[in-house]
Amino acid sequence: MAIITDHRLLPLRLEAAPLSVPLTGRFVYRTDRPYEVAVDLRGAGAHLARWVFARELLLDGQHAPTGEGDVQVWPRWSGSEPRVLLGFSNGELGCVVSARARDVRALCRRMTELVPRGQERRHYDLDAQLSALLAY
Repeated sequence: MAIITDHRLLPLRLEAAPLSVPLTGRFVYRTDRPYEVAVDLRGAGAHLARWVFARELLLDGQHAPTGEGDVQVWPRWSGSEPRVLLGFSNGELGCVVSARARDVRALCRRMTELVPRGQERRHYDLDAQLSALLAY
């Protein structure tokens, strides 16, 4: 099975008072790692952070709050444009960024076109990975 990697650049905002700060998020989804999505955050010409998290958070978080740990995702329907917020925390520091809901919808649509929900096992053999890990 061929590995497909999808890259999407999305305009983001760092939600900070009193003004939001524009960022770019480079979202990467790989069919050989179907359970995860990675995002590289860039702002002011510098790489700020990389987060790898469950794609289910993004798929579900566009409709309802989700996530309990380092990454949380929730929709915001108020204001002039619906947005999806992503909260990142490493235990000491954290931030909240937002993306246009329509951009997140397009990203999620593409991820589920590549690997439909419930079909992740067809692209990733978890048992083989665990066996290889436990062999050490």
